[in-house]
Amino acid sequence: MPAVEDLATDFSPRTELERVLRRCTDLLGCDAGSICSVDEAAGTYRKEADIGVACQSGQVFPLTEGMTGTVVARRGPVWFDRYDQVPGGHVADPERATLRGVIGVPLEWRGRVIGACIVFSRDEDRVFGPVDAELLELFARHEAIVLATARLREVAEVTARAEAVAAELSRAAGRLRQASRDAMDALAEARLTLLGLPDAAGALGAADPAGALGAAGATGAAGAAAVSGARLRVLIAADRPLLRAGIARLLSSAGAGAGFAPRPGFEDRIKIVGEAATPGATAAACRELRPDVVLADLGLTGPLLGELPGLAVVGLCEAGDEGLVAEAMRVGVRGCVDTWADGPELARAIIAAARGQAVLSAPALAQLQRGLRGRTGEPRLTERERQVRGLMEQGLPDKVIAERLVLSVKTVEKHAGAVLRKTGARNRAELAALAGRDRLRYAR
Repeated sequence: MPAVEDLATDFSPRTELERVLRRCTDLLGCDAGSICSVDEAAGTYRKEADIGVACQSGQVFPLTEGMTGTVVARRGPVWFDRYDQVPGGHVADPERATLRGVIGVPLEWRGRVIGACIVFSRDEDRVFGPVDAELLELFARHEAIVLATARLREVAEVTARAEAVAAELSRAAGRLRQASRDAMDALAEARLTLLGLPDAAGALGAADPAGALGAAGATGAAGAAAVSGARLRVLIAADRPLLRAGIARLLSSAGAGAGFAPRPGFEDRIKIVGEAATPGATAAACRELRPDVVLADLGLTGPLLGELPGLAVVGLCEAGDEGLVAEAMRVGVRGCVDTWADGPELARAIIAAARGQAVLSAPALAQLQRGLRGRTGEPRLTERERQVRGLMEQGLPDKVIAERLVLSVKTVEKHAGAVLRKTGARNRAELAALAGRDRLRYAR
């Protein structure tokens, strides 16, 4: 939409894919990955984006080779303990020697596999499994949207060029018709002058047998005029009146700061078309008002998307919403922001959702990780990692842990990093807090 195009940065499929890919690798504790587009009809795939490894970006390969070929053949998540196990892998030998585990998931759009997301690990002890696959699949949905959007843009560009050619042909046909009428008028005037009759030339050119062609050109112009006046329509859905009023106020004053330069009249570009407090009222408002984006409490997103799948919804989360955040992402919410977000952050999330992209604020992303971990139980640690974790939770430094376990400090640091990664804790203080929370839960 014009409002989105005006307020957000230019859309670049490669840039967006690399951004989402970095999120995937960060969450999995890795630093390398790639995204490929798939053409099953042609039996090929193309490397679209890669980070941290030379994956021959832009090259085309047959679907019988590589990790992407394996993912498409399986039509589901695939992982190997070592990259050397991948049939027909394309990573060059110098890079191949540094790779260990690898995991990939398909990118699906409307029942078809249109791509694959692959993540590589260089950690000797990193072993991928179902939990990693589930997390990667959440991001795969949004990567598929980016690929599908890029393809739609290519089709739109071809269509636009065809329409431009058709419009020029229409204008040329109009000029030809006018020239033909002028010639007929001139000929009629010459004949009437010779015969000494009154001038009736105006009647000779009254008919326009090709008028339908001119009408076709006018239709495109009228459509462009209608689109040029469009605004981004937003429906606010929350059960608390104060929250709805606060969101409306934040959006109305989001024209300055936090990523946006002050713009007079910015509030008119994102138009709030209505409010709702219950799932039923929200669905009814969506049918009547046809908003571009719905900004909703997480508790309303599941019923809403169950009734109106494909609706662009941005969720609002609060502390303790870990399970709701994970569930909302599974049902198709296009991003999630916490209730501490300011106006510009809300606006960016709305704009991204309207474009088929997704925005997860840092608190929402942390809640997503905890929500997924909470559903799958205790993280899988090795025996040594459990020993290190127990001493870390006591607040002991690496040197003391090394002495107690008769290990080198460097080995303890490696195990400590694995513990933090697998538990999702950002530091030792948060690890201790998680342990305290778990002990309290079990005590109940």
